[in-house]
Amino acid sequence: MATKADQAYQVAVERQKAAQAAGTYDLSDLPDGLASPAAAVRIGKLPKQDKVLKGHGKSITAVAKVQPGAALAVFGRPESRWAMAYWRRTGGNTTMTELLSYARQLVGRTPAGDFVVCLCGHAGQGPCIPLWAPREELSLTVQPNDLVLRFEDIVEKQ
Repeated sequence: MATKADQAYQVAVERQKAAQAAGTYDLSDLPDGLASPAAAVRIGKLPKQDKVLKGHGKSITAVAKVQPGAALAVFGRPESRWAMAYWRRTGGNTTMTELLSYARQLVGRTPAGDFVVCLCGHAGQGPCIPLWAPREELSLTVQPNDLVLRFEDIVEKQ
């Protein structure tokens, strides 16, 4: 477990087996700002099959380190399609918060170093109001072909 004084926190990643992979997709399949994370990885069936799409390192470990203010978002194929459809429906007039609300999981650290999980719901159902719920520690659950995206300076103060 990390403390608030730690600069980086290694987020634990739990792999689930998927009955059927959802198909390969890339950052270019995500709308607007989602396609430009600080770091990204596509999850493989085995750790050695993970593919870093952006950032440094060769595995999820490098991508899943969060500094204060950073967040990790998990997008499966369905979530990426929903976000793209919403972005198109609004004519590209969406906020990053609205796009991130389509993530299957969204975790991060406040600028003060507290761990938080985002509970914002959106999915085109009205205003997107992020609620960052404090946590003691963070973890992600991923499946093959999921994209794990890290965004810097996106978690706001409480």
